Amino acid sequence: MAVDVELVPINIGNINDGAMIDGFDIELRRALANIADPNTPATATRVIKLELILKPHSDRVTIETEFKCSSKLAAIETHKSKCFLGKAEDGALVAFANDPRQMPLWSAPKPKEVPVIAFDGSGAMK
Repeated sequence: MAVDVELVPINIGNINDGAMIDGFDIELRRALANIADPNTPATATRVIKLELILKPHSDRVTIETEFKCSSKLAAIETHKSKCFLGKAEDGALVAFANDPRQMPLWSAPKPKEVPVIAFDGSGAMK
């Protein structure tokens, strides 16, 4: 007795149990998050790569398949700044955010001292 079996040709949605669709979805979410990240260049190109590897057996009928998915995302933008090298009194090298040779143009005002208010045991001011 013959059994009817429905033969379904391979396509991008069912090969490797749907791994191509799942892999694309994962990498697309990563790329979109990378585009939304303010620390990356807004207009940098992002790439999603789907790779299907076919390895036929010598019988030319059986084919092993491998699927790989990868992406190339924008790197964090380069941030440039300066620091200034100096020496401590003991000769140790130190780095400063501001140039220690530069004299300040003005001095920050000293904070005003606020008098301490004293209270007696009843909560009244002395």
